[in-house]
Amino acid sequence: RGILGSFLFRKDDIFKKTAVLSGGEKSRLNLVKFLVDPPNLLLMDEPTTHLDIHTVESLTLALERYEGTLIFISHDVHFIRQIATKVLHVNAGQITPYSGGYEYFLEKTGGLADERAALTAA
Repeated sequence: RGILGSFLFRKDDIFKKTAVLSGGEKSRLNLVKFLVDPPNLLLMDEPTTHLDIHTVESLTLALERYEGTLIFISHDVHFIRQIATKVLHVNAGQITPYSGGYEYFLEKTGGLADERAALTAA
């Protein structure tokens, strides 16, 4: 119940059938399952979509402690910066690996300069 509570499930929620849960509730429930019995390999497609800020923070903390292999696709730059330790850049049918995190990837590809220029222009 403590884990369910940290993912915003309240007293009445724990007795609901999964069929009546909303998309966000189902996502949060799957994250709870992951915490209780973590797999060796975790594939996540846009893991922060449909999650509120509190749940994204809980997910991020859980993934930082995760000892298995994590492969994810995300447009959430804040999440990527916190979690990614390696980047596989897919572009025009080519995959280029970068051994550092997202900042390293930006430095190597010139993306950091583009990002700074965009901030300066704004």
